[in-house]
Amino acid sequence: MQTTTQLDFESLYPTPLMRAARIARLGEKYLGPVCTDANTCRAMGEDDLGWYVGGVPSFARMIDNMRRINESAVGGRWIVVPATRAWASVAYEQWFDEACSGTRSTLWQDDAVTFCVPERLAELGKGVDAQHAPIAGVILLDPNCIVHRGRGFGKRKSRIAHDRPQLIVNFRSKLAVGNWCPPLMVMSLHKAAAVSTQDISRVYGLDAMHFIDGATLSCGGIKKPTKQNPAKAGQITSPLVSH
Repeated sequence: MQTTTQLDFESLYPTPLMRAARIARLGEKYLGPVCTDANTCRAMGEDDLGWYVGGVPSFARMIDNMRRINESAVGGRWIVVPATRAWASVAYEQWFDEACSGTRSTLWQDDAVTFCVPERLAELGKGVDAQHAPIAGVILLDPNCIVHRGRGFGKRKSRIAHDRPQLIVNFRSKLAVGNWCPPLMVMSLHKAAAVSTQDISRVYGLDAMHFIDGATLSCGGIKKPTKQNPAKAGQITSPLVSH
């Protein structure tokens, strides 16, 4: 995507593939439904606003939701970042129902999603322009919410020798078009009140984060009703159906 017109965003996000309930960080007060439609994702990318999707029931649920995004095969490509090589191996085995082998478990792609650990994002970024579909967003699967703390220092305190969150920041920056970057979503088993979300926002270069109830997260395209297959009650109108 070389420009950022509204038409570009409607092409990148033709249907909201992620739908959930937005909540307050403390008290988890329900604030309303949210979804990744064109207007929301445009605002997120231009205003440096991320999503913290906390309280996802399990890592398996995260992968199932990524599979639904992949099966939709519409809009842009989503980059899914497992927090560690170990989680990437688990994801690979669940995705393909087979044991992982070598580097296959740290970087692979399917129809609409690409899985890549933070350490290989720079490698992925070199060929990202050659991909047919532009990048719609970056989804960090961080069950234990540890990636933002993955910063090491060399002998001199002023020199950062190993900075895993910065790898994600650099990757998103490479994808910037004008003042817009693909939105960043962080998914975790931990609820927002249990982690330092201010630190997470700062480390990932975000101005703020919205808090999403991971238990309500529903991913994938919404099928339009037909005469042969009419919509069931709540199928189209409710964005909070959890799978």
